[in-house]
Amino acid sequence: MPSKPSSAKKSKSPADEVGEAELPVDSTKTKKEVKSKVLSLIEEKKPRARTGNKEATSLPPLGARKPEAPAPEPEPPPAPAKPTLDERKAAALNLFEDDEKPKVRRRPVDENAAQNALPPISLLNDPTPPKPIVPIVHAPPAEVPAPEFEVGESGEKIIHLKPPIVVKDLADKMGLKPFKIISELIAFKVFASADKAIDIEIAEKICEKHGFKLERDKREKGGGVHKVEEVIVEPVAQVVEEVEEEKLQLRAPIITFMGHVDHGKTSLLDALRKTQVTAGEAGGITQHIGAYCIFHNGKPITFIDTPGHAAFSAMRARGANVTDIVVLVIAADDGIMPQTKEALSHAKAAGVQLMVALNKCDLPTANVMRVKSQLQDIGLAPVDWGGEIEVMEVSAKSGMGLDNLLETMSLQAEVLELKADPKASPRATVIESSMVAGKGPVATVIIGQGTLTVGQPFICGPLWGKVKALINDRGESIKEVLPGMPCEVIGFSDMPHVGDEVVVMKSERDVKKLSEERLEEIRQKKLSVPRRSTLEHLFASIEDSNKKALKIVLKCDVQGSVEAVSKCLTDIQSDKCNLDILHKEVGAINESDVLLASASDAIIIGFNVKVENKALTVSKRETVQIKLYSIIYELIDQVKEAMAGLLDPITREKVLGHARVKQVFKVNKGFVGGSVVTNGIMNRKQRARVLRDGQAVYDGGFETLRRFQDEVNEVRNGLECGIKLSGFSDYEENDVIECYELEKIAQTL
Repeated sequence: MPSKPSSAKKSKSPADEVGEAELPVDSTKTKKEVKSKVLSLIEEKKPRARTGNKEATSLPPLGARKPEAPAPEPEPPPAPAKPTLDERKAAALNLFEDDEKPKVRRRPVDENAAQNALPPISLLNDPTPPKPIVPIVHAPPAEVPAPEFEVGESGEKIIHLKPPIVVKDLADKMGLKPFKIISELIAFKVFASADKAIDIEIAEKICEKHGFKLERDKREKGGGVHKVEEVIVEPVAQVVEEVEEEKLQLRAPIITFMGHVDHGKTSLLDALRKTQVTAGEAGGITQHIGAYCIFHNGKPITFIDTPGHAAFSAMRARGANVTDIVVLVIAADDGIMPQTKEALSHAKAAGVQLMVALNKCDLPTANVMRVKSQLQDIGLAPVDWGGEIEVMEVSAKSGMGLDNLLETMSLQAEVLELKADPKASPRATVIESSMVAGKGPVATVIIGQGTLTVGQPFICGPLWGKVKALINDRGESIKEVLPGMPCEVIGFSDMPHVGDEVVVMKSERDVKKLSEERLEEIRQKKLSVPRRSTLEHLFASIEDSNKKALKIVLKCDVQGSVEAVSKCLTDIQSDKCNLDILHKEVGAINESDVLLASASDAIIIGFNVKVENKALTVSKRETVQIKLYSIIYELIDQVKEAMAGLLDPITREKVLGHARVKQVFKVNKGFVGGSVVTNGIMNRKQRARVLRDGQAVYDGGFETLRRFQDEVNEVRNGLECGIKLSGFSDYEENDVIECYELEKIAQTL
């Protein structure tokens, strides 16, 4: 058993006693207490005695092999000697002594840092020359790029840029710095950086300010890296002569009634259709194009009724262009009139078959032979007179000759052999358009080829649309329309122009894209009109500015009426008054029309339209005049009277009489000319002038006119009177006082 370690305290070494003795005497009480506490703590941590390990008393089991002796392990390195108690006390005391000494902080020395001290003399005596000092060269300022432009035919600078227009690219093209463009964009309330894109309209204004013209580069066909530009073209019209005979079928003939106003065109068509169309027309005259369809012997016939008034010549021409047969209606009691000749010229220009219907043959004043002789004179020889023109005597009221007229028209249509391909790409011609409440833009069309069905997308001039509904002439909704038949089409994006062609295409996307391209072309044409100022133009503009002007906002029920009325108004010739049509549109008079007229001091003229309730209220508040008409010649006459009323009346002098001064009298308030009236009269309410040696020396009014002591209004020829003129006293004998009157005469256009 190992012996237990002794727990006796060791005696202090002489070194420890000397260390304690060497402490300063005047050390503070606090340091001694702290040292004593540290020493006491160290003494308390003496190692305690440990008991030895107990030996194992268990024996190995029987038959067990004798364990082999383990291999001797390598001796571990000797552990460092543990510090003695005296050494630990001395270390603890040194910690306190180090804390009392002031500590000096030193910066770490960077060996690589450059030293400001002079080099040693050995280096100064070095014969190698020092390295030359290389001066710092700054980079030159960025040069402003030179402008890139082309000179046009008129000498203008043209810049080509592809959209989108980036500020930096635009500045480079004009040879400016981007910040200059950015500062100018602020004036247009556009805040953009150098790498941002701006609108083409703003870029054009910036270029125009610096004397440039911006043109957009269009991508060439096949150009581009990722995508080839697709060119959309509307289908080409089918030529009937080139189509195979098996595909063609007979179509309905299109017959147009034309002639002078009030010769019975619409009444004759009413009798054929057994309807009452003229009852709905104002004044009993047709002012629209109407398309109707009837069946004779099971075969359809399409009729077009055109107005006969002189204002609707464009409608007559349009009707002749889409027709196959023209029936010239002439009243038997009236004969050939100006519009009859005009309709005949339209029919000849269109190159269509011509027939003549002599209406009102049942009247006692009818003279059929006179009308036929007139036809012979203008080159329309009747068949019974050996000519080629079918002339039929009919009456719309009694129904005389209507069956013969229908039969003759059917025979003419069979002779012409009018055929079309119903399976071709549909095409139709717009003969009238209007804005209908609840339906939007509606157009009356006649199908030229193919079969128009509901749901087909189409292009019509610059507008696009999709067939939403088809309505026949009886107001019934139908699903398809065959060639030669009329119908109303609903589904236009805007009001179509009469005469445009409705072309059906395969894709609605192509239709919209083609419409956008055409609208953009129209816009560019309007913007690219050169404005050249000449001296003659300047004088003309000055004269126009001095003229009176009647401003008009025109609203009509259909597009054809808009054309006819605006043409008649612009044809009014006057050197003294201008007529300005500020706005012309189809539809009822609304609030925006009234506000436009109020802002521009104009009047509103409505033709066969109504006024909305809101517009009526606003017109009373804004004191805007609204005039409604249903007959076109009344409208034109009223506008002429209004233009004449704007003109200032002409002032003319009318001499009333003369008086000669015989003697000058002095009165309290000046001088009076004693005169005798040589001719005419002197009227105190009129004006007078003093003539001396044939020259006027004064012009003014009468102050007093006396006969003896009485104040009188007038003095007649041969009588004496005293005349005192307002503000004039320099009378002389033999002066002539001329009395005259200013009369106003209304001007004419």
